[in-house]
Amino acid sequence: MGKKDRKSGKKLVSRKKHHFHRKLRLLIFNLILLAGLAAWSYYWAYPAYSQWQMKQAMLAARPKLTKAKDGTSTSPAWHKLTTYRKAIRDNYSFVYQAAYQTPKRTTVGQDVVIPGLISTRSYDYQTKKITSASAMTPQGIAVVYNYLLITAYDGQHRHASVIYVLDKKTGKFLKTVRLPGRQHLGGIAYDPKGMQIWLTGSKDGQSALMSFSLAKLIEYVASAKISDQLVYDHEIPINSIAKASALTYYDDQLFVGYFNENGHGKVASYKLARSGQYKNTITTSEISSINESVSWSDPDGTTSMNKQIQGLAIYGDKIFLSQSYGSQDSKLYIFPITAVNSLDESNAEQVVRMPPYLEQITVYKGQLLCLFESASSQYARQDITVMDRTLSVNINALLDNN
Repeated sequence: MGKKDRKSGKKLVSRKKHHFHRKLRLLIFNLILLAGLAAWSYYWAYPAYSQWQMKQAMLAARPKLTKAKDGTSTSPAWHKLTTYRKAIRDNYSFVYQAAYQTPKRTTVGQDVVIPGLISTRSYDYQTKKITSASAMTPQGIAVVYNYLLITAYDGQHRHASVIYVLDKKTGKFLKTVRLPGRQHLGGIAYDPKGMQIWLTGSKDGQSALMSFSLAKLIEYVASAKISDQLVYDHEIPINSIAKASALTYYDDQLFVGYFNENGHGKVASYKLARSGQYKNTITTSEISSINESVSWSDPDGTTSMNKQIQGLAIYGDKIFLSQSYGSQDSKLYIFPITAVNSLDESNAEQVVRMPPYLEQITVYKGQLLCLFESASSQYARQDITVMDRTLSVNINALLDNN
């Protein structure tokens, strides 16, 4: 074989090797791509599809939709009453006993359907129109005069926050009050002496307390006007402590809980003035006295509390805190009033396991009324106990946990 033939043979072998290596690289790339697609399907696509399937099953079982004249949905978002109660009985037997197998002191707040979860007409800050919100998320509950009030914000952060007004005795939906802004509302409380309704929220990026009169609530009439929003009497920024969440009224004071995702939160008390310039509201000195370093004092000051606290209530010689973060079970902490200086889990007399997404709690005539956000379309899932109604439990039954 000549030199020319040998060179030609070597080139042919080289081309074959190059072609083989190229096919091998392509094969390896395809295998890696398939492995990646398989991993993506396993860790994301399949779980997402499963969640979608479960949501479709929940939607198929949803009770027939009914709406009020103002477009607010008034039918249960997910369950018939029998299904709702069965889920509590099967998964939270002690809570079920305190709610349904113990005589109630009052029927106010018992199994009241949370309105607006499917549809709430409110101001849309993106379209600049009144449109229907489908992701309203309940946050606060309070008994005010003849009414049961439930606050909610839009989980999609498009629509104005609202208050649903219901008849206290019957639970019948009466009207929706549109509030200014899209803020993530926290708690709601009523000062019966000053006849003022208080809310926790935010103003200019800071925690804030807002209030308006009972008279304004009664007089408010919703309309299609974009400007038709309730105007607060007071908006009070709280500069020193961020993220106000829990709120309750007790003994001429507002107790405000400040949420912390990672560390301990704070509870601050603000004494309400009953005369002078700041009658039925909070003086500037009260606001400035609350900061990160001040210790609890009587009647005002701060105390530390567990992290991730959503609700706060005081009844007799007991303090109740609701804790919730994510889809795991919530906790209801019960403290003696003497533990006010450190509302830490180690000082709790009792811890009650509750359904996920427990938000505000409030006391009314010996019953603890509980509101959950799990029925919002943002959080509702088939694998948790979805609470699309308010829960009322006998406090004495809760304390009898032996």
